Amino acid sequence: MTWATWLLGLVQPLIVQALVALGIGVLTVSGIDLAINAALGWVTSSVGGLPSDMANVMAMGGIFQGMGYIGGGISARVAMAGVSGAKKFFIK
Repeated sequence: MTWATWLLGLVQPLIVQALVALGIGVLTVSGIDLAINAALGWVTSSVGGLPSDMANVMAMGGIFQGMGYIGGGISARVAMAGVSGAKKFFIK
């Protein structure tokens, strides 16, 4: 057994776990991002049916910024959960 074979035997499981964790994280975050963008798009398009005065009052009240903050908070929480889940792959 050479040094290269021994090192590869040690490192290979870590590399496989890292790639699995990265793939799951990317799929989760991209899926949640797509869902939140679709929900915000639906809300924004439904606001288009309101009279312009009411939409202006809502915009001055910051309702659209608030929806963005809520969407960003949900995305951040999912990303943090993905990171903590990926950490469990490496630290057992």
